Amino acid sequence: MFDNQGISCLAMDRRMLPIALDRHSPLPPQQQLCQLLKQAIEQGRIAAGSKMASIRALAAQLGISRYAVLAAYEELAGMGLLNPRHGSGYYVRINATAPRQARPAHLEQVLDVALLIRGLVEPNTLLKCGSGALPKEWLQGLDLHRHLRSVAARPAANVYCYGSALGYAPLREVLRQRLARRGIDCSAEQILLTAGSTHSLELLIRCCCAAGDTVLVEAPGYYNLFSLLHLSGMAMQAVPRQADGPDLDALENMLRGGLRPRLFFMQSLLHNPTGSSISWAKAHRLLRLAEDYDFTIVDDDIYSDFAADQAPRLASLDGLQRVVYLSGFSKTISSDLRVGYIAAAAPLLQTLASIKLMISITTSEFVEQTVYQVLTHGHYERHLVQLCARLEKGRSGMHQLLSDRGWQMYSTTAQGMFIWCRHPAGKDSLLLAQEAAAAGFWFAPGSAFDPEHRPSAWLRFNVAYDTPGLRAWLATV
Repeated sequence: MFDNQGISCLAMDRRMLPIALDRHSPLPPQQQLCQLLKQAIEQGRIAAGSKMASIRALAAQLGISRYAVLAAYEELAGMGLLNPRHGSGYYVRINATAPRQARPAHLEQVLDVALLIRGLVEPNTLLKCGSGALPKEWLQGLDLHRHLRSVAARPAANVYCYGSALGYAPLREVLRQRLARRGIDCSAEQILLTAGSTHSLELLIRCCCAAGDTVLVEAPGYYNLFSLLHLSGMAMQAVPRQADGPDLDALENMLRGGLRPRLFFMQSLLHNPTGSSISWAKAHRLLRLAEDYDFTIVDDDIYSDFAADQAPRLASLDGLQRVVYLSGFSKTISSDLRVGYIAAAAPLLQTLASIKLMISITTSEFVEQTVYQVLTHGHYERHLVQLCARLEKGRSGMHQLLSDRGWQMYSTTAQGMFIWCRHPAGKDSLLLAQEAAAAGFWFAPGSAFDPEHRPSAWLRFNVAYDTPGLRAWLATV
């Protein structure tokens, strides 16, 4: 239990170890706990071979979520300091050693995000109210198992050999037709299949940038992108996101001041996390700036199938000259199948294909054939109509609930699966996320969506997770 100084005496292997978590620290509990235990192990205050306190007991003792303790233990195991034993718990390694060199400062932020993602993707009991994906129940109408069996039963199913460098040709042709409906004219040879949008982003970073290059990102923006850029040694310059797209006055001032970015990573439609979309006027102006100051726009349209074909897409205005277009099917078919794609000018596309061969050889043609089957024989368009209707209903209900409780909305015209809002008292969303986790709900705090991870009162809600339990918790905060 805590004494009058807020220090918990932690029982481990018949010893009492003082553990103090700072309730006012901007660092999440799992990171604080990981740092404290790492120091204790390295300094010998926790003996080699000792069994660590159980996750449940330590969580109760410190007043934090079991996920936070698990994340700290898993991080220590990844450092080589703890040894997890199935059914028994975590033990300090006999030869536990810390890395010989301190991790680069930027890597600490990357590991913070990795812990955040781990809480999302690994099994736990938390309701993923801040997730970037839909509940699996919403996707099961596609009957994906049937399509997988159908593809596997074909004599021509490629389950043993490499696919092609660009990806499964029939799927690329279907994508060409889908892009044409959105006003994006390209050939199937200008489309590269990838293992999801993160893979697409990695390929573009490796292809177009070198360590130290300046790139533009949106703030708030996609936290996994920030981590990829950190790992690659990029210098990020944040462009504030507004309800109708990036703040182009701020961007133009940066450019006039001498900033020369290589790329601008953005989401023009159904932006993550705000749900906002760019206006036609801003789309045209942004393309002029890209031409005048010689930078390329990477438009991540991963939520594209929730937007109208006639929505303002930069690639349709630009003809893939200064715009690289990304999308995929992790949001509408399956997060696990990992099929994304890049559409770009032919010379760039061929270079990206070569880099793909070096990084991953090829992507899974079997999975690509399955997505092709879903798109051509799986009532996919009807599935999208149903998803959009459910999202609109969920958005209306969640928006009304939050408004009634005085929460501030970032945009009243946002669409898609996200509501970006903040507590009426302006409470730090990291503290709210911690309280939510203790109550059984997973949220990504606003600081995760800031390129510098600065404290934020903003929080991302996914409207697909509106449950009575969530409503009851919201009534208490």
